[in-house]
Amino acid sequence: MFPNHQWDVSGPGDISLTTIQPLLTYLPGGGRAISSSGPIIYNWSAEQWTIPLNLTVARTVKLGNLPVKLALDCNYYLEQADELGQKWMIGFNVTPVVPNVVAGWLGRR
Repeated sequence: MFPNHQWDVSGPGDISLTTIQPLLTYLPGGGRAISSSGPIIYNWSAEQWTIPLNLTVARTVKLGNLPVKLALDCNYYLEQADELGQKWMIGFNVTPVVPNVVAGWLGRR
């Protein structure tokens, strides 16, 4: 869980946002992953919540010699700050998997 709070310390803005991002991941093996990580936001100035339900399903595959993570992400908003905001958000991500340079520096692979 990652908590965060932002507020305006100068200028005419009235910003006071609290964000809590719970993270949950299940790795069943075979390059697959099922996760949830929807950020919950409370706007103290407007007294409004943004609460998504999030589900991501991913699989790492090889395209030629390059490993690539393919992920389908789905969000349903139980509560949203903007009346005209979306109720659903669906995304598809393609991410190349590259070697971890920092792990290489530390002698780990």
